Amino acid sequence: MSDPGKPPRSAFWDFTLSIYGREGVSPALIALQDRLGVDVNFLLACLYAANRGTRLAGADFARLEDAAAPLRKNLIHPLRQVRRWLKEQSAIAKESADPIRRAVLAQEIESEGLQQRAMEARLALADGAADPALAAGNVARYLAWSKVAPAAADRGGLALVLAQAFGERAETAGSRLEAAIAEARKPN
Repeated sequence: MSDPGKPPRSAFWDFTLSIYGREGVSPALIALQDRLGVDVNFLLACLYAANRGTRLAGADFARLEDAAAPLRKNLIHPLRQVRRWLKEQSAIAKESADPIRRAVLAQEIESEGLQQRAMEARLALADGAADPALAAGNVARYLAWSKVAPAAADRGGLALVLAQAFGERAETAGSRLEAAIAEARKPN
């Protein structure tokens, strides 16, 4: 029996936890979030879908955005703002603020999991094989859909995440990503 205080298991969340702690992934995703304003859960959804052999496109991202936007606006971003304020503020002693900041971080992480479960409910996944080229394409289409043009450093971070998620060399992932970005920019 599941714990009534815990949300149900999620294959998407399990996938995220399996790659998030890999070398360089967390800092790369957070940097992409901060520099480009991308939603880390969308990048992870691109990888998760490709891990299941699923191609994502604009209509998929729109459905996912419908599920994610209310949680991001009303829950995740406010918690993130409070957590960051607690880390940077000088009104409260650090030793007093840190336990609160850690508690807010735990709630922020749980909220990210809620967002992923809401997104997962709207994903129509295939039952195919993991495909790193498909992952690069999903990421490139998400960037194009969200009107984000990543700079060279950002593309390097994306390549690192792709490489870690699919167990390949960063150079290989980077080449795939560059080709996918060029393809995603072509007019339909």
